[in-house]
Amino acid sequence: MYESTAKQVVSLFTAETVAEIQIKNTSREGGDFREAIFARLASEKKLVVKLAENAFTDPEHIAMWRRCASEYRRLGFYCPQIFSSLCGDFPAVLYKGHRCFAYAEEFSPYLSADRCPNAKPFRDELYRMTAKVAACCFQYTNLPSAYCLFDTFGGDEMDEVTENALEFQRYSRTLPERFAAQTGRVFARWEENRAALEKCYAGLPTSVFQADLNDTNVLLDDLGNFAGIYDFNLAGKDVFLNYLFREIYEGSLDEERNAILSALKVAAGVYAFSEAEKEAALPLYRCLKPLWYTRVEALKEAGSDEAAIQRRLDEMEQAQTRSIDFRSVMES
Repeated sequence: MYESTAKQVVSLFTAETVAEIQIKNTSREGGDFREAIFARLASEKKLVVKLAENAFTDPEHIAMWRRCASEYRRLGFYCPQIFSSLCGDFPAVLYKGHRCFAYAEEFSPYLSADRCPNAKPFRDELYRMTAKVAACCFQYTNLPSAYCLFDTFGGDEMDEVTENALEFQRYSRTLPERFAAQTGRVFARWEENRAALEKCYAGLPTSVFQADLNDTNVLLDDLGNFAGIYDFNLAGKDVFLNYLFREIYEGSLDEERNAILSALKVAAGVYAFSEAEKEAALPLYRCLKPLWYTRVEALKEAGSDEAAIQRRLDEMEQAQTRSIDFRSVMES
């Protein structure tokens, strides 16, 4: 039954006979339904039709994703083209009990990095690509990316950074009383850092980014070299510096600092950081990184080990107060 329905959906996007289909469910929790129909047509051409019912998939978002992929392609990075239906729209269809919006996508000739057996290092290529997109200062949408700060994405109640900080505050109340003064200090300092960042944040340069550079969305060629990206579901307008910092999450404080400095240096090769960005880098770091979800999870994993709890809290405070010379690499 579902195969017949899937073929009918594919037929909205092509006049060719559908010879074979495969269906992959990529749904998330919280009522986020997604499926991809991989179709082989009678001509042997392949097409991917994607359907979704969630808070951020609608014709306006899909049209923005199509434009975003097109702009990345113009800059020389492969992205599968996104297609409207034969009627020129992104139709709403009833599918498996869901009211989904549908769109078609070119079948990628490249493997994602997580599936490529001979993948070569590509992080610097991602940072260089992101910097080139930032340099274009695209303003063709006001829809925010999933990384947005001081704004919300889709059906979210708050931005992810605030959500992480509030989760820290909630969990800290379950810790032994002797940690109360330190956890209160950490959260109060986060509020101060956030308030300081908010004063300058609206004046920072923005562009429109793909906003999800994990290994499943990075495309490599047969030799394992970087070719491009796909999956624009979380794309949108964002502050470049925020986007760059958010794509980096390493283990220790020093590893994270070094990774950010390295990314900034790569970006500076193709992008001229503004004075406002140089001033905002440290406040941004202090707002984003100390209470990021990985550090909150590490605190939880410490369990009842008070020595481990102390180490986790000390690390958070160090991240909130340490001085990092971002400016020097941003000017290189």
